Amino acid sequence: MPAVTIIIPILNRATFLPDLFRQLAAVTYEELEVVLVDNGSSDGSLPMCRTFAEDAPMVVRVLEEPRRSACCARNRGLQDCHTEWVYFFDSDDELTPTFLETIMSRIGEEDMVAFPTLQNVEGRVRKRAFIANATPSDQLLSATLNTASMLFRTEFLRSIGGWNEELGIWQDWELGIRSLLACPRVLWLRQPFHEIRIHADSITGASYAVRRETIHRTLEVVAGEIDGNAVCRALALRCYIVNGILRRQGARSIPMPIYAGAPTRVLGFLLGVYTRLGGRGAWRFARLFCWR
Repeated sequence: MPAVTIIIPILNRATFLPDLFRQLAAVTYEELEVVLVDNGSSDGSLPMCRTFAEDAPMVVRVLEEPRRSACCARNRGLQDCHTEWVYFFDSDDELTPTFLETIMSRIGEEDMVAFPTLQNVEGRVRKRAFIANATPSDQLLSATLNTASMLFRTEFLRSIGGWNEELGIWQDWELGIRSLLACPRVLWLRQPFHEIRIHADSITGASYAVRRETIHRTLEVVAGEIDGNAVCRALALRCYIVNGILRRQGARSIPMPIYAGAPTRVLGFLLGVYTRLGGRGAWRFARLFCWR
């Protein structure tokens, strides 16, 4: 079966690394390489990674990327990737040891594989929203594709530019949109793998208010990448929903980075109010409108 590289950015993760190393050692897929990219750690993470590389049951390479950014670290690993397939994971999440064995047995001529993940918020585990056969509009609204739910053919990912190093948040959301806009051949699986842990020190984070400016920048970047009525409506509605969350958290709204027609503005206003008052799942209502 094809060889796969797992790339993991590391930045001051010494407390998480023993658990990560245990999970990596338990992966059952034999055609596996692991690339650990230290992003300027100061807590002993780098020597821990080097020690693991010496004793690991698979090929492990340790790289260094001085530019402080998870995307820079991921692209550094992608640059050094020599296998047909590449996968990205975060150091503080729970890896399913059999996932590659299950997935790679089904691979054909696809450019990428997509599957659901589980999300753990303060001990409560649930399946993340996932739409098999998602469109760019679906990704805009549901964030179906996240870092741990995408497996790429290496050359396809390189052809679309890898990870966007300008973004400080929602980089996987943007990459999912950009990937789907390239019309890839996707193998969609419904079986969930991995547990994504959301906590104060996670890469994902939770608060919109403290990341208002970086969220705004990501939305602006996506606005420059998309075209077509349904996709533009989806982004506009996503912005209204984001502003509802920002207002609920006591922050100012962000400017709309894309033109919205009158029907979209009316629905967006209602979705924003619904979200600001604590309503959940606004994206599902927005998705119905974008099907038109």
